[in-house]
Amino acid sequence: MYTKEFLSTQYIYSAIFIVFFSIFSSNIFSQEGGMSDQFLESLPDSVRGQMEDQNSQADNEIEKLFRADTSTKKNKEILSTLSRQLEALEEKMNQGDKSSMMGLQRFGDSFFSSIQSSFMPINMPNLSSDYIVDVGDSFNLELSGKSSDNHELTVQRDGSLIIPKIGKLNVAGQSLIMVESAVSNLIQTTSLGITHFLSLSKLRDVQILMLGGIESPGIYTISGGSSILSALNVAGGIADNGSFRKIELRRGGNVIHTVDLYDIFIFGKFDSTFTLRSGDSIFVSPSSLNIPVSGGVNNSAIYEALPNQTIAEMIDFAGGFSESFIGFNSVLVNRVDLNSTEIIKVPVDQINEFKVLPRDSIQAPSFSNVKEPMQQVEIIGKVKRPGKYYFLQGETLSSVIKRAGGYKAGAYIYGGALFRTDALEKEKLYAEINYTDTLNYIVGNIGRPNTTISTTALEMIMEELKSKQYSGRVIANFNTEFLRSNPGMDLVLADNDKIVIPELEKVVYLFGEFKNPINTTYSSDLSLKNYLRLAGGLKKTANKELIVIDPDGRSHVYSAGLMGWSRGSIDIYPGSIIYAPRDVGKLEGVMYAATLSPILSSLALSLASLNSINN
Repeated sequence: MYTKEFLSTQYIYSAIFIVFFSIFSSNIFSQEGGMSDQFLESLPDSVRGQMEDQNSQADNEIEKLFRADTSTKKNKEILSTLSRQLEALEEKMNQGDKSSMMGLQRFGDSFFSSIQSSFMPINMPNLSSDYIVDVGDSFNLELSGKSSDNHELTVQRDGSLIIPKIGKLNVAGQSLIMVESAVSNLIQTTSLGITHFLSLSKLRDVQILMLGGIESPGIYTISGGSSILSALNVAGGIADNGSFRKIELRRGGNVIHTVDLYDIFIFGKFDSTFTLRSGDSIFVSPSSLNIPVSGGVNNSAIYEALPNQTIAEMIDFAGGFSESFIGFNSVLVNRVDLNSTEIIKVPVDQINEFKVLPRDSIQAPSFSNVKEPMQQVEIIGKVKRPGKYYFLQGETLSSVIKRAGGYKAGAYIYGGALFRTDALEKEKLYAEINYTDTLNYIVGNIGRPNTTISTTALEMIMEELKSKQYSGRVIANFNTEFLRSNPGMDLVLADNDKIVIPELEKVVYLFGEFKNPINTTYSSDLSLKNYLRLAGGLKKTANKELIVIDPDGRSHVYSAGLMGWSRGSIDIYPGSIIYAPRDVGKLEGVMYAATLSPILSSLALSLASLNSINN
């Protein structure tokens, strides 16, 4: 069943087409008869496609309307059909979406809800062998052999088919396969050495009367091969007071066939043997019992019941019980009469005998779990069983390490890293805000008195901010013994977390404004000053601050003073990064941290993250 949003969209598309076609056609349509490219390009893709299709179909009808060989009577029929369809569309739009107020939509309404694909039925041959030939049908007959010829033959008013130089056959009322057989026998007996090919080339037009609960009752001229379903579609479908269950085909004053559209819409049973003839009438009976069916069924809607139908049949109409009904053993019927309202609990094994009455509604109990994919974490590196693991909500870092078999020998626990999607998104958001704020300040201060911002500094800051790379790293403790004693420090996992446990490598990395940036062997005997000497000391362009990044991702800023680098001990570990940023000069009104923080966060990588990139 179509959703409310889908139906509303269809009405909007239809309204756009009708309004522009009928009122603004001189502006929309080009001299060649199509919509202007400029107008089409201004529409969304989904709308443009439908407009182009509708335009093409409308052009065909306009061509019919103004063709020189089209009679005045025919033109009036076309205009009458257009008028009826416009009125039906306008009524639907004025009514609004009644189903949204009721909560449930009447089953079947959506089948005829969109604007018809063509203003008039397309005269296409019905090649079914069951098709009944009648006056006005045309055939194409190709002859070859001793003589070759091609004839366009039309069934005459007396029901005959005249084949030049061969003979005459009475074909009206016969099936297509019978006509083909009769023509074959006639040619074989009268014209030896002649082979033939007969095909139905054009169907006759028939006039039918459509009455009762239908959107646009009246007299319609349609193709002779049309079925009751296609005729209902041309007339706009079933009206609100019409029945989907009882539609009569009347011929010569007698009901020759009754259609239940539920057989088609629900069970796919469509009898195509009953084609329409001139003089036929289609009568849509009034709607009978309308029973809402909702809850644990596959298609909740308002279904029409015939007399004596049961709950079981209504459940079948609704597609049967859904997965959410599993475990329940009864359904509820809300029964309203003139004096009271009653809730009746009907066991499932009795629904075949329980008959529905007017104003009943059926509720199948349901229980629906929120279906979400299993959460997953990946752990790689120096663990015994690396790979991807599913986990339950609330599971922690130490738990997945345990499931992975624990650490291998040589695992550098202090350099462990956890990367998280949510942290990555927050980094990107912060960088965007930082970039925008810095740029706005610089632009706002250029040209002010006593404010000088060099082009070099500006370019460098912008380049630093734009070249930011994001990791989404979350600082965590990977020491399982510590976490066992301090469960509050055990990080709770999130979906798609990635854990990297590197191998211990005794290397210290020195980047930035050093005279000789190096990666050197770690030694517990070396201090920060020792490492600076190994790198040749700082350049003149270096800032008087150093950034030291620990293997677990923590960062520290140390300032140079008269007594050396800051106060207290400065710890250097295997995998530490020592970074010397450039001195970009003083930018009045811009906090130095605004320039420093993107650089700091972009380099906040431990040995673990470096190893993961290398691997």
